[in-house]
Amino acid sequence: MRVWAKWSTWLCLSLMVWTVAAESTHHHPNPSATASCLICVAAHSANPAPNSADTTPVFAAVELLQEEAVVANVRPEFSDLSNRGPPTL
Repeated sequence: MRVWAKWSTWLCLSLMVWTVAAESTHHHPNPSATASCLICVAAHSANPAPNSADTTPVFAAVELLQEEAVVANVRPEFSDLSNRGPPTL
């Protein structure tokens, strides 16, 4: 079963490489032939043109920023076990 999976993987990768090579190197002798070329139609159909007429951004104030002073309460905390002396015998 593993041999079958390896061969099918290599076949798929090979087909993909050849498809990319064919798509990127093909050309047309006249510009009118691109309308009937299936590769060109498929390549340009994945990138549709934007159809929005309103492209200006709208800026509106939502709320005013109110800053508050931040004061950090620095207070060293020592536990009872961390500052005791060595045990005595």
